[in-house]
Amino acid sequence: IAVELAFEGRVKDEVFSCSDTYAVGAAATDVKLNDFRLYIHDVRLHRADGEKVPLTLEQDGKWQLENIVLLDFEDKSGSCANGTQETNGRVLGTVPAGEYDGLSFKLGVPFARNHGDASVAPSPLNLTGLFWSWNHGYKFLRIDSVPEQGGDPFIIHVGSTGCVAGDGGEVTACDRPNVAEIVFEGIDPLATKVLVDYGALVADTDVSANAGGTPGCMSDATDPDCPPLFTHLGIDVTDGSPRPEQQSFFRIE
Repeated sequence: IAVELAFEGRVKDEVFSCSDTYAVGAAATDVKLNDFRLYIHDVRLHRADGEKVPLTLEQDGKWQLENIVLLDFEDKSGSCANGTQETNGRVLGTVPAGEYDGLSFKLGVPFARNHGDASVAPSPLNLTGLFWSWNHGYKFLRIDSVPEQGGDPFIIHVGSTGCVAGDGGEVTACDRPNVAEIVFEGIDPLATKVLVDYGALVADTDVSANAGGTPGCMSDATDPDCPPLFTHLGIDVTDGSPRPEQQSFFRIE
């Protein structure tokens, strides 16, 4: 059967827009967002018997590649000048007919695809703005905000860290994968919308201040801005392993 899963960028209860200002974080700071993009992969629908059936993605040459999807909620308007005009909040594919009562997916790019060359990669892995050249891997999540009253931006770039290159220069392992697993049970995945909520992500963070290191969080486990964000993402900040039970960034409408 054909499947269309819907995802929507949110800031708390509001649909995200590049034109709007939002009061977010522990200090209710007024901010505008200038990026809101993320990669997900390994989308599965769950049967009542516990089987998790992979969604075979439509290979559209743009948003979906193999089992990877780029979700893009910015439209290059307003404060989002560095983005792209086109947006994507859909995941399209097929699964065998049947009854499904759950949904799971991972926030990130699979290891085999994460350490290529973005300048020659097929879409949607060809966006250099979502690639860390210094870290030889993708930014799985990029949400950048700027306080209305001025000051440093608060940048959230999540990706694998502690990556080690082998003799040939290829990355062979990463100490902290930082791939989140999101699991929803007891829902109809074909009739629900997944909300991706920046407000929930920064609920315990003062986005008007830099607690140390780079402004915001670049996935450095020693950056004091990262632990509360990683908690809401459902990632263990010390080893980069998934903690799906604690994530609040994604929710079902």
